[in-house]
Amino acid sequence: MRYVAVCGSPLLKFNDSQNVVRSLEMEGVNLTCGLLHGRDIQFDPQAPENHCNVLVKILAFSSNYRDKSIILRAATYLSQQNFYAFGSDFVAEVLAVGPKVEGLQPGDRVINNNQYPNSGIEGVMPGVTTNHSSKELQIFHQVKLLKIPNSISDEVAAGFSIGAQTSYSMLRKLKVQPGENILVTAAKSNTSLFVINALKHRGVNVYATSTSRKFEDKLLAMGVKQLIQIDPSQEDWLQIPELIQVYRETGGIDCIVDPFFDLHIGRLLPLLRQGEGGRYVTCGLYEQYSTYTGHHFNYQGMALKDVMLFAMINNVQLIGNCVGKTADLQQAIDDCTQGKFTVAVDSVFSGNQIREFIDRTYNSRKRFGKVIFKY
Repeated sequence: MRYVAVCGSPLLKFNDSQNVVRSLEMEGVNLTCGLLHGRDIQFDPQAPENHCNVLVKILAFSSNYRDKSIILRAATYLSQQNFYAFGSDFVAEVLAVGPKVEGLQPGDRVINNNQYPNSGIEGVMPGVTTNHSSKELQIFHQVKLLKIPNSISDEVAAGFSIGAQTSYSMLRKLKVQPGENILVTAAKSNTSLFVINALKHRGVNVYATSTSRKFEDKLLAMGVKQLIQIDPSQEDWLQIPELIQVYRETGGIDCIVDPFFDLHIGRLLPLLRQGEGGRYVTCGLYEQYSTYTGHHFNYQGMALKDVMLFAMINNVQLIGNCVGKTADLQQAIDDCTQGKFTVAVDSVFSGNQIREFIDRTYNSRKRFGKVIFKY
């Protein structure tokens, strides 16, 4: 089987007709990555431990922001003779199933089901199905997989699960109503693109922030009413004329959806509608890898005690979110098949394009949407 991995640098000498190894840089850290070959795994459906398990063959996969710190950690601490297969989203073909598996059979296509905080099965870990989605052959408990229809292509399915499950979970918790004003931060991030696409058919006014106006035409075409450019070095974003205008016109934003709370909450929270009704939801933080790069991260904006004080005094809700339920992912699949929800796919790589795939995923400022590697 094949897998895409961060490699110890001596593996460069094994760059042969089977193993393709390339070097590149990410956040100032030198990476050695490769498309490697290993032994196929064995799967005995009749073995007791496999009665509820499924053997799958990965058709395509992608990496998310959460994988970046994993990759950098591996590159920093990996021993020279080892490697670490990475990736978190995937689409796969079912090859074999255990006798107690229901609803799946060989030939079906499946994606990762990252249900959280409970997997639904005692003894099966909740959350992200795998941190190694590039491994071509894998065995999963059936609860960690969800069947998808043929109308969703491999390219879309390979970058679907975590973004869709997370965005639909956040919108469920926000209880978004038609006519409300929604602000989505970090508009070009993958999570925000999922959120914007999920809001398209909900009858709301979507505003978005970004550090540049690149792709403004695409964001407006996706349903964004106004893209507001922010300067990350500016301390007080409440002095930005466009934000002042939006606040005055709306009387306060009903909901803020934020994938990176440590970048935005201290500087955008006061934009929420006050006196009950304002809701802020976040699913992650930006500062995940400074330990491995040596680049210090500086938080800016209100201190945590002032954030909490503002929320209490003004009766606004602060909501945390980690991926979502199976029902959230299934709703996203249903909406996708009905044309109500789309996934922005930037590009697709295959074969020996290891450097190109990783570089486009994490280094390219021209990326807009998910980057897929297809076997």
